[in-house]
Amino acid sequence: MRPSQRKLLVVLIVLLVCTGGGLFLTSEWGHHTVSIAKSPSEAAPPSVDLTPFHNAQKLAMLAATPEEQDLGRDALQKADHEVDFAFAVALAQAGSQPVPSTPEIKEIRDRISKAQQQVAEMDAEVARLTKLLASAKDLQKEDLTQQLDLAKTRQELNEDELTDANQDLERAGGDPKGRVQRMLDEYNASEQSSGGQLDLSIVGKQAGSTQPASNSFLSRARAGYALHSFVKQLAQAQRQASSAATGFSREHDALESKLAQGKSQQLQKLTEASSGGASAKATQTSAAISAYKSLTDLQKQMSSLDSRIRNQQDLAGIYAQWGALAAVRERGLQHSLLLAIVWMLVIALAVLFTIVFLERMFARVEPDQKRLLTLRAVANMTTRTIGALLILLIIFGPPSQMATVLALAGAGLTVALKDFIVGFFGWFMLMGKNGIRHGDWVEINGVSGEVVEIGLFHTVLLETGNWNDPGHPTGRRVTFVNSYAIEGHYFNFSTSGQWMWDELQLAVSVDQDPYSLADEIQKIVTKETEANSHLAEQEWERVGVARGIQAISAGPAINVRPTGTGFEIQVRYVTRANERHLLRAKLYYGIAELLRRKNVPQPT
Repeated sequence: MRPSQRKLLVVLIVLLVCTGGGLFLTSEWGHHTVSIAKSPSEAAPPSVDLTPFHNAQKLAMLAATPEEQDLGRDALQKADHEVDFAFAVALAQAGSQPVPSTPEIKEIRDRISKAQQQVAEMDAEVARLTKLLASAKDLQKEDLTQQLDLAKTRQELNEDELTDANQDLERAGGDPKGRVQRMLDEYNASEQSSGGQLDLSIVGKQAGSTQPASNSFLSRARAGYALHSFVKQLAQAQRQASSAATGFSREHDALESKLAQGKSQQLQKLTEASSGGASAKATQTSAAISAYKSLTDLQKQMSSLDSRIRNQQDLAGIYAQWGALAAVRERGLQHSLLLAIVWMLVIALAVLFTIVFLERMFARVEPDQKRLLTLRAVANMTTRTIGALLILLIIFGPPSQMATVLALAGAGLTVALKDFIVGFFGWFMLMGKNGIRHGDWVEINGVSGEVVEIGLFHTVLLETGNWNDPGHPTGRRVTFVNSYAIEGHYFNFSTSGQWMWDELQLAVSVDQDPYSLADEIQKIVTKETEANSHLAEQEWERVGVARGIQAISAGPAINVRPTGTGFEIQVRYVTRANERHLLRAKLYYGIAELLRRKNVPQPT
């Protein structure tokens, strides 16, 4: 590894570690794990836990059916009652707990006392000036009005100072009850409607997240995942409510035991006091009154705990019933997902069985019908395409604007895949009656060769030389897009029995008789090509009758023409394309034997 690469690796690792630390700090775990510095007044945790109500709010927004929405409203009301109970307990505890005495708190209390005195004085002054202004004469009203405005301004300033002092006292920890009351006021302002009632309009606002937006597999899968998470949240909320009820029950039992013990102690003390003197009896009675007040407070706490236990038990029952309804919806979604998977598997099996059936059907095609085997590729591709489209429709569902989507997709594919589309339709033309087959000798775009492969989009030739040359394969495979069948032209030398005209040339010296030699050569050529000539004439005659074309003679033709050194004999004859070289070799051998017998010298 090069030094630059090592440096880059170190930089990337450092960035990755820093990013991982940021992810940890911004996660819920990091939020609860990392300690945050707090001021002394905020060191203590909040007196009231609003988590049950916030959980009920979050779950109520996901209620989908009318039955679930009714349960969501009940859960909100029960959670709101629990918060009210918690605030009442917090207010009672805040009122009974001792307030810390620090120099800061003492100074703030002095400010509050002074501000309250000033507010009272200014209230009295405003009341006095208001009374004087009501009975004053016109000449005195202007002066009294100015004094009244000044008094009201000073009154407003004193009230602001008192409010600020009370807030400072709360922040310093000298007014815990005021702090709890402020939390209660903020809760009521945020969670209640304008009419002072609990705001239930949030129920079902996010119900769409647990319901499929369409019948597609993906939409139902997303809704199923969200609904599964929703059911788990309901179960967790039920466990939390049950756990809270159990905790309150333990606290209730402890208070009940403490109350019973306190009553027995007070009864014993009263019995002892009744046998004592008057002064001892008065002292014991005063202590008993104070003790019974404490026992009364314990009894009120027990009554409050009874209400909270019933409320939590009711809340747990609501969540249990709600979870059962949501579980029914979840099972329904799971059933629909499994049904969609079954349909996809059925389509896949149908495609597989269709392909196997097509392969077996084409395997039984007779040898003279092998050209039909090329249809197997189209059948296989069509089967796979239809199966894939059906499965995609199940997974993604039909698009909402099917016509528009198909039109745009068709236009885009036509432009982008023009050559392939033309080549695909060219394949159908090549498979027609006037097309080409495997083994045909053809010429396409000036390239000659034997057809070795005909695909849906391409034709492959094994290249050979020019037809007038020996025509041996060059060993190169040439591939053409099938669009040439539509946009261009091609020559097939293998149609109509694969007949073709071939030609031989023979030079004769000037002192020889070219006509007698031409007659002998014609006899040799006629003997070697007689069978092929008759077959070619029959095939051409059959084709000519079908198309109204006059019959063509396939017999050999010989022409004699003079040249500068003698004569040239040209022989034209019909042969099969694949037998051309063999027949030419036979004719060369026969003519050579003829020239040797006649001892005909060749011109220099």
